[in-house]
Amino acid sequence: MQLGKMHLVKEWFWFLYPTKEKTWRSGPAAWADNANAKLLSEHVQCNVFVVEPKTCVVLLEVVDDYYKLLDSNGNIGWIGCWDFSKYFKLVKE
Repeated sequence: MQLGKMHLVKEWFWFLYPTKEKTWRSGPAAWADNANAKLLSEHVQCNVFVVEPKTCVVLLEVVDDYYKLLDSNGNIGWIGCWDFSKYFKLVKE
């Protein structure tokens, strides 16, 4: 795991929250889509996005088990993840 570097999502879907406080330390999801993200957005009253497997993200910041990411669609947000290297792989440049 390296800040400012691109990482590949190895598996699972991830909900990307605008703040780390909104993540509830939610881990990966086996299945997710924009409809689920919209429902979740309404529930937590903020915009939530989906990061899919086999896509790339840039790691921007780490605070405990919270990770701030920039996804390939230009969305910036936080995930809760207890073992980053298990789910994300550093992309060699």
